[in-house]
Amino acid sequence: MTDTKKKRKSRFGVGLALYAMILLLMILVLLVFFYFYIAAYEASRPESVMERYISDMGEDSFSAGVESFVASLDHNIQSEETSLRELQEILQNLRYAKKVSESTDDRLVYVLKAGDRVVGQVTLQQSAEKRLGFGTWSISDAQLELESLCRESEWVLPPGYQVLCNGYALDASYVVDDAVPYELLEEFYASYELPAMLRYRTGQYVGDIDVQILDPSGAPAAESALNEDVYTDNCTEEETAEIRAFCDDYILRYVTYLSGANGAHFPNLYAVLALTITDSDLYSRLYQALGGQGFASSHGD
Repeated sequence: MTDTKKKRKSRFGVGLALYAMILLLMILVLLVFFYFYIAAYEASRPESVMERYISDMGEDSFSAGVESFVASLDHNIQSEETSLRELQEILQNLRYAKKVSESTDDRLVYVLKAGDRVVGQVTLQQSAEKRLGFGTWSISDAQLELESLCRESEWVLPPGYQVLCNGYALDASYVVDDAVPYELLEEFYASYELPAMLRYRTGQYVGDIDVQILDPSGAPAAESALNEDVYTDNCTEEETAEIRAFCDDYILRYVTYLSGANGAHFPNLYAVLALTITDSDLYSRLYQALGGQGFASSHGD
């Protein structure tokens, strides 16, 4: 009797274990089927293909085309490692939008955007074969236009000022124009040799760079000091006093000559010409005014 009970229990245990194994196998098969079902469903959604493409672009190693683009950047002001990091961050946050005008039922064209800049185009093609009843989309063409991510910066500064980009001082090779006129003096450049400013322009970079402007003393220049009023107001007190004395004397001689009140036209002319740059436009106009002085004097005007 006892042996019979033992045999029944043994058979029940074997049956229970076999049932559990079959149940686990069925669950495993269902899970595998569900996995492939979900994968087929996701492959049938163009949005899933695009999102995976953007995600892989940020995580995978860059292609040769991207590496050549990075190599073309200005690595004096931004290291190659920083350029790659900045580019990777931009590419991980891309948006995409369908180009309705170029899309069909079995072909979809998407533009890639970083902010408001177009950085590429991706074409999806629908396959004729189906997976678990779903049509599938795959990338048939992808083109990146990374040049739109490039940035350049420029500054117009007087000689003596210095531009630091990420700690690198821009040298003469970054000067693209060494004769930028001061706007306050622009009308006088044709007649006089006047000082000019320098236009600095960086090479191309991506993302942001840290910029600092140093004045001629080497101290950081405040933003409010980067204007012509400050650039042209750099005389000492002694120089300013001499300029004011000169201007007062010149104006007095100028008015005396043009008024002709004392009738001494030639002495008045020579007095103002003594303080005028020879062969300048003003010098010529003062001479030309001499005839008018004589005419007005002789006619009692």
